[in-house]
Amino acid sequence: MEALKPRYRGGRPRTFTEEQRAAIIELAQIPPNTLGLPFTHWSLSKLKEEAERRGIVTSISIETIRVILEEADITYQHTKTWKASNDPEFEVKKTNPVALPESA
Repeated sequence: MEALKPRYRGGRPRTFTEEQRAAIIELAQIPPNTLGLPFTHWSLSKLKEEAERRGIVTSISIETIRVILEEADITYQHTKTWKASNDPEFEVKKTNPVALPESA
């Protein structure tokens, strides 16, 4: 049965070293807000920007980030953008909604 398993050889060598991959994986496991960044979860694009900013890699594609995280069994979150209210009474209004007046 061992003869039926494919034996992969050759091909293009990996572009990034194991140290670079480990640093990206380590960065992905740190909550961004603990690093002083204004968001709570990593997106692939934000992780890419931060890895390049920190000098882990000079340039990397979002797809390569995804593959590295997938190989390490790390899931990522698709981000959604929410607008926050600038109303100082927003929290009060949100938790205690006022009944709307009935229309005549």
